[in-house]
Amino acid sequence: MALAGQVVGAGVRLIRPIGRGSHSLVYFAVDACGQPCAVKVFHADMLDFADREFEHASGLEHPRLASVLGRDTLEGRPVLISTLARGEVLFARYVRRPALHSERRAFLLTLAHLLDALAYLHSCGLVHRDIKPENIVVEPDGSAKLVDLDLSGPALEVFPVPTRFGTAAFQSPEAARGEPLGPEADLYGVGMLLGWGIFGLLPDPTSPAPYHPDPLCSLYLTLTRQDRQQRPTDAAWVRERILKLSQPRF
Repeated sequence: MALAGQVVGAGVRLIRPIGRGSHSLVYFAVDACGQPCAVKVFHADMLDFADREFEHASGLEHPRLASVLGRDTLEGRPVLISTLARGEVLFARYVRRPALHSERRAFLLTLAHLLDALAYLHSCGLVHRDIKPENIVVEPDGSAKLVDLDLSGPALEVFPVPTRFGTAAFQSPEAARGEPLGPEADLYGVGMLLGWGIFGLLPDPTSPAPYHPDPLCSLYLTLTRQDRQQRPTDAAWVRERILKLSQPRF
């Protein structure tokens, strides 16, 4: 059912769809003052996901995160109103691959902004749990925001039964096993994105990495170690390493 033109919250009008996820549809919208924002409309049976995202995202304020502004319902569907993340999802933004070869400066800025967002999120005791290209919105210069916190929650949160979070291609080994997740699981996803930027395709971290002269390859190997205890847990440290290793030597 088309929802464009509907109004939620304090005069927020939905204009057009701009994104789709497994649980929701995201609309470009304008508020009562004409300022752009985003409205995430969940499926009617996804109330728990909407409530969870609202609970964990409310109060978070960081320039590299989309901020949740309000909660409402629309035709029986839960909705969240948030700031607008401008740009395209990561894979759509970087169509020339490998991204670190074709647009090195912009892609490094994207990774730095992603790590800024994760450092803040982790400092609040939360993990994102679904680091993937669709959840990273990138502007033309490489500036980026991390979006979609409906799977986020407290670090090392324990569930009654093992619960698998994330998207298979970017999922850490412990996430695939349904174990409680910490910051190192989010940074594994960053490692997969870094590997994609280096090789131009998603590498298989369970196989030996092909030789590549980019100095960032060593960091990719560190971030995607199969043993979670051997991976970094500090997003700010990873950001510093990326900046130190960012100059090409080939």
